Amino acid sequence: MPLIPSHIATPVPTPRPRVSATSTSTPAPSPVSNCVIYSNEATLVPAKNGGLAAPYGPAPVSTEAQQLTQQLFQLINQDRAACGLPPFAWNATLASGALLHSWNMYHCGFSHTCPDGMTQYQRIANEGFAGSSDCGENIGLAGPYPTPWGGVYSVQESMAHEPLGGWHRIHLFSTTLHQIGIGIYVAPNGWLWFTEDMLS
Repeated sequence: MPLIPSHIATPVPTPRPRVSATSTSTPAPSPVSNCVIYSNEATLVPAKNGGLAAPYGPAPVSTEAQQLTQQLFQLINQDRAACGLPPFAWNATLASGALLHSWNMYHCGFSHTCPDGMTQYQRIANEGFAGSSDCGENIGLAGPYPTPWGGVYSVQESMAHEPLGGWHRIHLFSTTLHQIGIGIYVAPNGWLWFTEDMLS
């Protein structure tokens, strides 16, 4: 499992283009073509009672962010289709939690455990999915590009084409994850914070 970047709570983090994914299983992909499909079980989601942390209030929703979210959802499913995989189904509950996490990261830093130390597995369980045993999360931060979509596209494609065994790629091309929710927050400085939560 890759190390989760350490997180320091600051009112205004200094963003850098970054991507991160976590899971706890050990992948064993064997390439047969340009497409590598993963059938690993990700992790047991620990059931924990409680809601989602929102210390900065509810996440704002903008028309631009909604459009970018739709484009990203289509891109992810196009990449899956190119590898012979069925599309992810959209899950509005996961999307709402993903948007809140992107908003929280804008305030407290680029981390799966921002703002309160709760893991993504606990957050997803707290959204009402405590009975699910397979989930994953990718997070990204895209710097100013000529266009907002150019930034999202660049970071997303780096996740989809990372080396074999990379957790972003495992999540995106999993055969055991079937639902996705995506949340993008467009910061006033043009940086794009995004979260992709996936569930079996």
